[in-house]
Amino acid sequence: MIYETKTYKIVRYVFLVLASIFVLIPLIPLIFMAFKTGTEYSSTSVLTPPANWLNMYNFAYAIRVGKLFQAFFTTAIILVISLGVQIFLTCMVSYVLHRFDFRGKKAVQTAFTLTMFIPVVATQTLVFRMMYAIHLVNTMWSVIILYSGVGIVGIYIMLNLLDNVTKEIDEAAWIDGASYHYTFWQIVFPLMRPACTTLLIIQGIALYNDFYIPNLYLNSNVQTFTVALYKFYGSMATPFEIVAAAILIGMIPILIVFISLQKYIYNGIAAGAVKM
Repeated sequence: MIYETKTYKIVRYVFLVLASIFVLIPLIPLIFMAFKTGTEYSSTSVLTPPANWLNMYNFAYAIRVGKLFQAFFTTAIILVISLGVQIFLTCMVSYVLHRFDFRGKKAVQTAFTLTMFIPVVATQTLVFRMMYAIHLVNTMWSVIILYSGVGIVGIYIMLNLLDNVTKEIDEAAWIDGASYHYTFWQIVFPLMRPACTTLLIIQGIALYNDFYIPNLYLNSNVQTFTVALYKFYGSMATPFEIVAAAILIGMIPILIVFISLQKYIYNGIAAGAVKM
């Protein structure tokens, strides 16, 4: 039994190391290229380390010419507003679906579930016409509205957490004269904050990396980071060593968030999987 346990541990760690190497292989040349000069990039292998690790020219050029700080600011505004609205709505929808029985409840749950099987691209012709009709195309509000919708993944995460919050808490509050509004905001919602943090991280990373919606609805003067990076590389024929530096700049916020709050990401994914 001891031999089997040791063998299992060895196999597990070998597999994890190999998987990590497989993920990191594309990043190593990217990091090397970001610190190389143009001449060095064209005359050396992608696996050759840069001669000067303090070469910041590529980063400064990408920030100045690519207007990455402006793109970061636009992205931050969109994410703060849309994620705040999305979490607000998801919490309320999940609470109603979990705590109350009403006619059409199954239909509502089924409708939310069906959204998982509808590609975003399939609905964009109609959605774009709606946004154009209310004059929101080429403004941040179009992206904010589309990002603010309630998603089924968030609902499942919230429902799984509410399974561990006994209904007796609500009933005790109602007996004491508390309203539904007071019960939710003052008693139940504080208990939902771990799930809110999970949803914030998962959706924040997904929306930060999204390219399709911002590229479709925003003009050239208002761009998120992914769109700015794409146009910085495509329209200006930018040397790839500078593009590599821009990519690394874009990875920094996500890397910091992931490392700092990774335990919430893992817990949230597991919670959603169990509920589904």
